[in-house]
Amino acid sequence: MCPSDHERVLDADSGSFLSEVTHLEMRRPPSESPPTPPRADVSLRRWPTPALEPYLELFRRVGTPWLWFARLTRDSEATARLLAADDYAVWRLWVGSEVAGLCELNHGRPGEVKIEYFGLVPEWIGQRLGGYFLRAMVHEAWRGEVRRVWLHTCSEDHPDALALYQRVGFEVFRRETEWVPDPRLTGLLPRHAAPHVPLAATASRGGDDRRD
Repeated sequence: MCPSDHERVLDADSGSFLSEVTHLEMRRPPSESPPTPPRADVSLRRWPTPALEPYLELFRRVGTPWLWFARLTRDSEATARLLAADDYAVWRLWVGSEVAGLCELNHGRPGEVKIEYFGLVPEWIGQRLGGYFLRAMVHEAWRGEVRRVWLHTCSEDHPDALALYQRVGFEVFRRETEWVPDPRLTGLLPRHAAPHVPLAATASRGGDDRRD
């Protein structure tokens, strides 16, 4: 669950907030069959070698509400190489002709698959797509000689994210906290992003400038 604003630990001097990170893993493939799409116009498609700008546009659409920013700090050539790598797979969830979600599977370690990013475009949240998308991606991750599928979530994620991962079969194996530089203060994301997370700059002033 995402902590309420008054529970957030903020450091205005460094412009950072304390994030609670939960690491989860699955050590055996799901016992149920691959899920059926919740509606006839839903499909999953791998995105082969995404061009950098369209990829980052989708990354921002999906991730800005949850303060995703790691891809935005990475050198563009490094990101392009990652997206083109044979052991890295980018998938999109489609509803008709519209992209509704993003999932990235990292096959870089033998016998393991890490779900690097998973999420829906905001306007498609709450339409019974998230559970289907995650279950389908878990089945995809378990193809081949795989012994472990894992991921992590944090306190800035959707408040139901952790429960969804656990319902699908992931188990918690580690929890930790880390200081995160607020990407809204560094200019990577707009100041109005993720209003459920107070701006670290307000910690010592008592004000609320989240809508600047």
